[in-house]
Amino acid sequence: MPRWGAAVVVAGLLAWAALATPLSVTVGEYFAYYDPQSDPERLAHHRDLAAHVYTTGHWFGQLIAALVGVWLVARSGAYRPATVIRAALIGVLLGLGTGTVAIAAGIPRLRTTGYPSVAPDPTMLSDPAVRWCLFASLTCFPLWTLIGAAIARLMRRRAMLAAVVTVLCQPATLVLTVGAVAPPSSHPVAVAVIADAGRGALMMPAILLAWAALATAAAILVSRRRTGRFHT
Repeated sequence: MPRWGAAVVVAGLLAWAALATPLSVTVGEYFAYYDPQSDPERLAHHRDLAAHVYTTGHWFGQLIAALVGVWLVARSGAYRPATVIRAALIGVLLGLGTGTVAIAAGIPRLRTTGYPSVAPDPTMLSDPAVRWCLFASLTCFPLWTLIGAAIARLMRRRAMLAAVVTVLCQPATLVLTVGAVAPPSSHPVAVAVIADAGRGALMMPAILLAWAALATAAAILVSRRRTGRFHT
């Protein structure tokens, strides 16, 4: 894929993060605290909704981040430290871009949807649980990029096969309870489970970090065996 193609994909991701906010509101209302009666329950509902709205585009964005890792290795034709670092940095930028757009599009929705009247901060951006959820999800972006790059190397830079394997990694996590055996992403079920968990939300990137470390180590080992050293 040419560079302009990558730019189009990234632009599409950011557009999706903005345009899909109404969908995230609908999904968030479905997964949020059911039938709230008291003010604390309404606040919990509003918190759950905020976690969904502010992670709009994250699942798709993490998939794009993984495919960017595949593209970088397939395009460069080598798995070098510089390529790995570049992949991680691009993952960070994708996460920041997606997160910024999702938050900017979500703030007006949170002021008018859910139960903003019971929240000290209707946007919920000052809520610790929402912040931990956002941080955990955004951390997954560079980790997915590293996993994509490692998969591309392990597949001997066969871009199409590596892309297929990378895509298949994501649907395996539609239920967070399988997170111990499959790398998790910030899909709605995961967000619903961790929205009130506070620091427990870090379980999501912690599991993914282990997978990224394992995949990267395996890719480095394969590179050393084939070249005699890990190129610098």
